[in-house]
Amino acid sequence: MSAENTTNTGAQEAENAEKYAVEVKNVTKIYRLYDKPIDRLKESLSVSHKEYHKDFYALSDLSFTVEKGQTVGIIGTNGAGKSTILKIITGVLTPT
Repeated sequence: MSAENTTNTGAQEAENAEKYAVEVKNVTKIYRLYDKPIDRLKESLSVSHKEYHKDFYALSDLSFTVEKGQTVGIIGTNGAGKSTILKIITGVLTPT
């Protein structure tokens, strides 16, 4: 499984697919946070393109590989992005 924002040649991808069970390259996930629910509507209808949100970087330029046969654990504090990266790897979420 590969979640990446960079492009590889077909030969490189085939070689990596044989070597790695999971390959994550340069993954970033940004959530837009609004102070009030109405701010989302104001932003979408704004003629002047005023931004009412703050960007929250759940993941920022994350890269790692897991070789076939390797065991991995993901640990971290609340809000560290553990669930986010797992959802991106499984295809539930898309990177930004």
